[in-house]
Amino acid sequence: MATLRRRLSVLLALLGLLAPPVGAARAGTSATAESYAWGSAVPIPTDGPSWYDDAYYQQVLANGVAGTPLPAGAQMPDNGTYAAAGSTSTGEAAPGVERPPIGIGPGTWLISLFFGKNGLPNGFAWCTANFVFQNGTSSGLGTAGHCAGVLSNPVTAFVVPPPEAPCPSGSVCAPGIYPIGKFSIVHNNGLGDDFALVTIDSAFNSWMRPTMPVFGGPTGAYTGGLPTVPATKDSVGLLTVLTPSYSPAVVGYCGHGAVMGTGGTCRSAAGLFASGTAFLWYGPSAPGDSGSGVVMVPDPLTPQAPVPATADLTHIIILDASVSRKLAVTVGPDYPGMVGGTQIAKILSILGSSWVLVNGALP
Repeated sequence: MATLRRRLSVLLALLGLLAPPVGAARAGTSATAESYAWGSAVPIPTDGPSWYDDAYYQQVLANGVAGTPLPAGAQMPDNGTYAAAGSTSTGEAAPGVERPPIGIGPGTWLISLFFGKNGLPNGFAWCTANFVFQNGTSSGLGTAGHCAGVLSNPVTAFVVPPPEAPCPSGSVCAPGIYPIGKFSIVHNNGLGDDFALVTIDSAFNSWMRPTMPVFGGPTGAYTGGLPTVPATKDSVGLLTVLTPSYSPAVVGYCGHGAVMGTGGTCRSAAGLFASGTAFLWYGPSAPGDSGSGVVMVPDPLTPQAPVPATADLTHIIILDASVSRKLAVTVGPDYPGMVGGTQIAKILSILGSSWVLVNGALP
């Protein structure tokens, strides 16, 4: 008799802030479990900013490369300080390492719209950009796959224009919301296969900033090399415990998660657990962080040490367990409190050989 495995995995996937229909009252969405081969995922219900409605979205699209200022009285997630900021680079740090960062790149706050079967927008996702990619003269920007509605869906972003870069509209550019491009690649298949690429409007190519805020990099992709404790499987009676392979590491990421990530706060986390095509770690995260780029943070006493791209951030693990018909319990390999995302090697395979990761500067 085939064994019936009842998956009890519950992951707070879709770490983007999911909002209700634009133009409607902003009472957060209900949490509906979504089934995957490895278990289930629950989107996090939350309110979005009431000022980002259908009328404002249409204004952003109409204004195009000229940009759209925030509505009167509107505030960014960091209470508006982002909007007032320009470059704080002093020449002592690599371009883009300053806080808050300018231009378009890792840590940029993204808002993507979802559309219903009738073609009308019915909600949006509040997410974060991860890494910059290049395909010939085309620029791309990564985020989480569950932040994307459909291909060719316009993506808007809050951007502080680089003061030295030309303004696409030919006039004076100010901080605001810009329609920066459209989704061209979308993988929304759960933990370890959750990535999307925004192909950037060529008018914004001079605004691209590949460098990760605070941490610097990426300096290529992480392909291994750390000491690794292999995965294990231990059984006692009806209980089986799976542990993932583990490498001692510190990782860093900058996201727009609610509360702890306001303004694109950068945080560090401990551990690097490998589970299939996913990496997991222990660290703080919240709705809005989805898509954030994760880099490996080197020893601070080692100057100019590599800061390789490691993953994107997409999930929080709540429970991973299964029960067979004979009441045998299997726990793991993912554990409560872990934060996880798609490994950079998987991201590069999703992109194919045409797109390459753009390196950033070191601090």
